[in-house]
Amino acid sequence: EFEDYAGKTLMLVGGGPSANKDWGDVKYDYLWSINHFFKNDMLKEKKVHLAMIMGEPDITSKEFLEYRDKNQTYIGFEIHDKWPNHKFDDYGRYFCMHTRFYGRLGAGARMKIFAAHLGFDKVYFTAFDGPEAIFRGDHAFEPGKKTLPGVFQGMPLNSVSYFWKMQYDYLWDYVRVLYPNTKFINLGGGEIYHEKA
Repeated sequence: EFEDYAGKTLMLVGGGPSANKDWGDVKYDYLWSINHFFKNDMLKEKKVHLAMIMGEPDITSKEFLEYRDKNQTYIGFEIHDKWPNHKFDDYGRYFCMHTRFYGRLGAGARMKIFAAHLGFDKVYFTAFDGPEAIFRGDHAFEPGKKTLPGVFQGMPLNSVSYFWKMQYDYLWDYVRVLYPNTKFINLGGGEIYHEKA
């Protein structure tokens, strides 16, 4: 199902506040997003071709199922404690994806690797704005959400930012070595974290 991605352009939208800025004029072939994307006013009106769902969203909710069925979105899952006992419905566009790079940056970072691995020539991305937005509760899908990965709980912003930058530097070094033919372009915030993109 993913062979058509080779040589194409992707628009990848995370949950940071820059998701709500105007990126609608970007020319892309496919649109991907993550988690509660279907709650965002801009994304509700667009066809998200593929979304990665982590442990938080309720994939049995009416809102999620209506969006999924209307748009025939591919829904990906990583290995997570939530899924082994989950009773999935018979939706034929579910898949499992996991990368060797895990880190604590969220699934959006791994989606960048996945996109490069599938052969996208160009990946525009937005709304991977960094921990500053999380500390403010400035979230494009769930306003007020301040949830950090567990390892960062209780740490001050300057420490979280330091580790976030270090992990993104590792990520971009990893991607550039393995996938030098995929060009990444940040359209959103968090510039300090994407300097090596």
